[in-house]
Amino acid sequence: MNRKKGILAAVVILVILAGAWWLGSPGAPETVPASSGQEASLPMQEERQEESAASAQKTETETAPETAEPSAEDGAADQETTDKPQTQPQTTAPADPGKKEPVKTQPEQSTCTLTIRCDTLVGKPEELDKSKAELVPADGLLYSATVSFTAGESVFDVLQRAMKEAGIPMEFTSVPVYGSAYIEGIANLYEFDCGALSGWVYSVNGVFPNYGCSKYTLKDGDEVLWQYTCDLGADVGGDNGAWS
Repeated sequence: MNRKKGILAAVVILVILAGAWWLGSPGAPETVPASSGQEASLPMQEERQEESAASAQKTETETAPETAEPSAEDGAADQETTDKPQTQPQTTAPADPGKKEPVKTQPEQSTCTLTIRCDTLVGKPEELDKSKAELVPADGLLYSATVSFTAGESVFDVLQRAMKEAGIPMEFTSVPVYGSAYIEGIANLYEFDCGALSGWVYSVNGVFPNYGCSKYTLKDGDEVLWQYTCDLGADVGGDNGAWS
């Protein structure tokens, strides 16, 4: 009887030692309590999620297109684009089709030739005031030029402006009765400097008008000639009607 108990006790000890050795070996499965089944599944789910993320990252790396290294020109272009100030497009209000803009018109410009002569005084020192002899040119020409004028201007308007621009003195007298201007002197040569019938007369295109120079309206291309007369115009091709 005691022998059987000893044998049974030895067998139990062997079984216990065998179980302990088996549980302590590296290949032995870990036992999870039944009540912590949900907690045991969490490490496995995290491991699967990590494997899925690693797989997705690997796939993205394999399928991502290769990008070329930026060149120096691309960098300069990007820099230039960045440095340029961004301007907002400017918009203008559309013109009103029913509204007409006023047309600015410039005064029409015309030209004429203006000549001033004193040939009748050349070589006549005995008849001319001695203080005026030096004022007479040898060829009798005092002025000659092509001058501009606007529509409606008169012979007097052109003469006055031209003398002012040329620095040649000119004097005149307004005659209210006739509504005109009478030319007394040009280039310091005055009426009566060569006798009682001397003074200035004018002609346009070879014709001596019988009215004042401020009433003669010029036309484009006219030729105006002022002459000093010693005989009321008779010595320059005119007559008494030519007196200015």
